[in-house]
Amino acid sequence: MMRRLLIPACIAAVLVAGATGPGVTEVTVKVRDISFIDGLRENQVFGFGLVVGLQGSGDSRRSPMTQTILKNLLKNLGMEGDDVASKNCAAVLVTAKLPPFARSGDRVTVYVSSIGDAKSLEGGTLVQSSLKGGDNNTYVVAQGPLSVQKTKGTTKEVRTGAVITNGGIVEREISNDIVSKDNRISLVLKNWDYSVANDLVKAIQEKYPKSDPQVTREGKISLALIEKVSLQEYISEIEKIEITPSSKAKVVISEADGTIVTGGEVKISEALVSREGMTVEIGKSGKKVSAAHLKESGSVSDLVEAMNAVGATTKDMISILKALKDAGALHADLIVR
Repeated sequence: MMRRLLIPACIAAVLVAGATGPGVTEVTVKVRDISFIDGLRENQVFGFGLVVGLQGSGDSRRSPMTQTILKNLLKNLGMEGDDVASKNCAAVLVTAKLPPFARSGDRVTVYVSSIGDAKSLEGGTLVQSSLKGGDNNTYVVAQGPLSVQKTKGTTKEVRTGAVITNGGIVEREISNDIVSKDNRISLVLKNWDYSVANDLVKAIQEKYPKSDPQVTREGKISLALIEKVSLQEYISEIEKIEITPSSKAKVVISEADGTIVTGGEVKISEALVSREGMTVEIGKSGKKVSAAHLKESGSVSDLVEAMNAVGATTKDMISILKALKDAGALHADLIVR
C-alpha cells in the first residue's frame, strides 16, 4: 500500500488556496477594491530640515551641510557666529504623502531620515521645515518631536529614521480634476487585465446603459456622466458594483521565511519530479522510487498531493517549483523574493 508522508500544514494550506476547480466558490469583489478614479491619488512632498535636541548623537564636524543649515537658521533669528557646529543637531530629509482632497489645515504624518552621519535621532525635535511638491510649491510645513519606532517583532531599532504623527500641516490644497472637458470620468484598474476590463464594462453598461463605457488606448475605462444623477452618487454606485475578477496565474516564493503563495489558475504540464532523499513506496510490490509523477494539465492541488507522497519540505517545494518553471512545466509567473 502506498505510504504517504504528510507535508507541513502551512505549505498545503497556502498552496491549495491557489487551486481552482468545481468545488471552489468564485469570489466577487467590489469595483472600488480593484480600481480607482483617475485623478484621485496621493501626492508626495519632501523637504530638508534640521533636528535639534539630540544628546550628542547628531552630525559630526565632518558634515558641513549641518553646520551651514544651523548657521543660516541662527542668522534668520538675528544671531551670527563662526563656530556653530553642534553634535546635538542633525540634517534630515522630511517626507510625507498628501491624500486626495487634502484641505488647508489638515494634518499629515511626516517621516524623518538622517542624511548625515548622526548615530541616532531619538529624543530630537524637528525645526519647522517646508515640504514641496514636484512643482516646487510648498504644500506642507512640519515640526515637532520625533518618535523612533521599533521594528515589529524584534528588538532592533533604526535610530536614524523617525516619524512625527500628524506633525505636518497642509498649507496649500491640491485640486483633483476627475471630470474631463467632455463630461466623462475614467476608472483605472490597479492591475490591468483585459478580462477584468471587459467584465467591468459589461457590469457598468447593465447598471447605467447611458454611461457609454469605453476602454481607451491608455488602458482606462471612460464613462459618460448621467443626467439627473449627482457625481458623488454616480461614483458611489459604480464603486459598489461587484464582479468576479480573473487573475493571472502567479506563484510567489519568499525564500527568507519559506512562504509559497499561488494566485490564479496555475497549471502544470506532465512532469517527473525526482529529488535526492525523497522516497515513495509503490503498491504492494515493495518497490521504492525517489520520484513523483505529475499528470498532464495538473493543478496546484495535484502538486501538493504528489509532494505529499514523497514527504517534501518547504525547501524542497521551492526547489521543485523553480525546476518546474525552468523545464517549462509550470505555467505561471514565478516570483522569487
